[in-house]
Amino acid sequence: MTPHVVIAGGGVGALEALLALQSLAGDRLRLSVLTASRHMTYRALSVAEPFGGDPAPRFEWERIARDRGVRWITDTVEEIRPEAREVLTREGPAVHYDALLLALGARPEAAMRGAMTFAGPRDVLAFREALEALEPGRRHRIAFVASTGVAWTLPLYELALQTAEHGRRRGLDLHLELVTREADPLGVFGRDASAAVARRLISSGVHLRTATFAQEYDDGRLWLELEGPLEADLVVALPRLYGPGLPGLPATSDGFVPVDALGRVSDVPRVWAVGDMTTRVFKQGGLAAQQADVAAADVASQVLGLDVEVTPYQPVLQGTLLTGEDPLHLQRGSTAPAFSAAGHKVVGRHLSPYLATLGVPIIE
Repeated sequence: MTPHVVIAGGGVGALEALLALQSLAGDRLRLSVLTASRHMTYRALSVAEPFGGDPAPRFEWERIARDRGVRWITDTVEEIRPEAREVLTREGPAVHYDALLLALGARPEAAMRGAMTFAGPRDVLAFREALEALEPGRRHRIAFVASTGVAWTLPLYELALQTAEHGRRRGLDLHLELVTREADPLGVFGRDASAAVARRLISSGVHLRTATFAQEYDDGRLWLELEGPLEADLVVALPRLYGPGLPGLPATSDGFVPVDALGRVSDVPRVWAVGDMTTRVFKQGGLAAQQADVAAADVASQVLGLDVEVTPYQPVLQGTLLTGEDPLHLQRGSTAPAFSAAGHKVVGRHLSPYLATLGVPIIE
């Protein structure tokens, strides 16, 4: 019988895995996509929406499944039973698999007491209302904070820079602080990219505090571990992420699933995991897509015995920093490939060109 591969998840990693598997195996695999949501939301663009940007595009999984000729199951994963090769769902029957590729993402929770959390589309309205409440004629002090447990900080820089531009357009008197535990601004991209980000912050009037540990926000004060209190009218913080902690799979205390360089879940045969749900530190869509490509190649090799090249995951970090003006394209290291999908927030070998065929703009 044709092997049945189940892809569980409704985000970037799941769609990239689907496209990669079809590219490698064609109709030699029977594919099902199991999603808790009816849409794949392009979450990376939600940072522009509070400032008048279009809502983050949503792509219907039903349409994608029909277009790709795969089975679509809308349900929530409750448990994995590796011995029986079954996925237990909340509402429907168990789903049997010959191989299971998980891309279930992570759960955001508030990381700082008293601060406004920005975790994507769900927080757009609250932040927009906070911006609209800013009055001309008086100074407003706003702090943007990446606190303990937050590794991927790029959205925080986007919020700060776009707030600065919003203030200029509205004639607002804003004092903006960006507080981060990083040694250098977006230092994960390397020295040159970090320097470019620092210059953009300076030109936008955003004051940067690196290697700074923020503790809580209370009574108009942001408490910093070594520096003491910082006066602030509004504090915006990125969330801390937690993994799904699925029964049947190994997990850390925070619910993240350990995987090897090929995406294989530790000690669980025929199960792969990619993206935010794994123990990999940086949670970013482009990296999830790269992980999905590796896992898909390994699935094709292990399940079908195809003679395909399976290269262990070697991340290439690329990103677009939205600033309210011209975006800043970042990549780590001079040896990294040239930015291959200008205009896209998330770069995926198969994802980026496929989304373009769906007729929904990625960045206007």
